[in-house]
Amino acid sequence: MQRGSERFQQRQFLSYRSLLTMLFLFLLFALAGTAQAHETRMVGPYRLVVGFAVEPAYEGQMNGVQLRVSEGEGEEATPVEGLQETVEVEVTHIPSGTSQVMPLRAVFGDPGHYRNDWIPSAPGDYRFRFTGTSGDMEIDETFESGPNTFNPVQAADAIYFPEPVPAARELEGAVRGAQSAADEALGLALGAEDEIGGARTLAMIAVGLAVLAAIVAVVALVSARRS
Repeated sequence: MQRGSERFQQRQFLSYRSLLTMLFLFLLFALAGTAQAHETRMVGPYRLVVGFAVEPAYEGQMNGVQLRVSEGEGEEATPVEGLQETVEVEVTHIPSGTSQVMPLRAVFGDPGHYRNDWIPSAPGDYRFRFTGTSGDMEIDETFESGPNTFNPVQAADAIYFPEPVPAARELEGAVRGAQSAADEALGLALGAEDEIGGARTLAMIAVGLAVLAAIVAVVALVSARRS
């Protein structure tokens, strides 16, 4: 009877140990994934941690730049506050070259943590350039998404279920295509009117189709954006 009790206790101990090992491995991988989603850099006495506020980042989803700043390293590091007044960030969509300077805000209750809010409208790599001052020190640091820094923005169709929804950029392309085709049809119809008397009706029909195609494309785009 005593041996049976001892065996039960041994099995219970091994079960607890296995559970703790699995929990430790889970936390280890979770922390490793968080570290890879941001880039850490020492700039003078400051430690900067930069990435997207929400990882992974998808087009069409609310997100923003995240910046954490502390002075020193390890347990002696202290958060650097007040940078929302002196530092701004230029966000660039690298594939298109489109950029915009944006302010930062301090996250309430979390000293040294700054971010802003915007919606990435196109997938691909992004560049964050921070400029300004911290005390007497000039700040001009650039961070780019990549395999060794933080993740790029992914296309939204990667998370759609059960059916993919056309992105706004795709609908805009459809609008431009419809307008181009309508303009071409209108030009051909008007040219035919010059050569064949009595083709005015054909020209009017082409104009009506062009207007209808443009309206349908615009309505589809607006509906998709509202969704």
